[in-house]
Amino acid sequence: KNLKNARELFDSYLNKVFSQRGEGWKETTLGESCEFSNGKAHEKSIDENGVFIVVNSKFISQAGAVVKRTNELKHPLNIGDIAMVMSDVPNGKALAKCFIVPEENKYSLNQRICSIKSDLFFTQFLYYQLNRNPFLLAFDNKGSQANLRKDEILSCPLWLPSIEKQQEISSKLDSLMNHTDSLLDAYNNKLASLDELKQSLLQKAFSGELTEEDEGIAA
Repeated sequence: KNLKNARELFDSYLNKVFSQRGEGWKETTLGESCEFSNGKAHEKSIDENGVFIVVNSKFISQAGAVVKRTNELKHPLNIGDIAMVMSDVPNGKALAKCFIVPEENKYSLNQRICSIKSDLFFTQFLYYQLNRNPFLLAFDNKGSQANLRKDEILSCPLWLPSIEKQQEISSKLDSLMNHTDSLLDAYNNKLASLDELKQSLLQKAFSGELTEEDEGIAA
């Protein structure tokens, strides 16, 4: 429950930011305000010793924990580009999930992943608007595969305040995100410790080694 509440706290604040907009916010679309490009297939050039990281759906959805490499920079990504997943299983957690490229000459964009950039947006602010955007998620038809088409992505509505306001909001969201992540880590660690304690007590119980002190802990 605490894990759920921590995530909902951030989502609630994020929704508030974009639903209770201030003066001077302009409405636009991704197609009007951003540059869009699609990735290229890397399946035949995957090399576990490759120098470049292939940005695919698993890499993005697993926060970089699952990595495929290549020596062919087929679609180079630049620092500040936003990569977004265009295809996932129905109800998947990867569709429309985003990743901000942190450095040059290291990442290559795979097919069914798009890159988005804009001179009008502060990168973090654009990321917070796009990541798992409800407008884009609504195109998940619950069929055999959830796919976002280019025209659907380009029609995604965006809000554009001043750069100064974007930076201010992004700073607040970054702080809240860091706090949320710290809470999630703490709760996950507690769950892991409780699971280890449970397994230890069960093992002692079935081996006849359970003491009164252990029973008190279990209680």
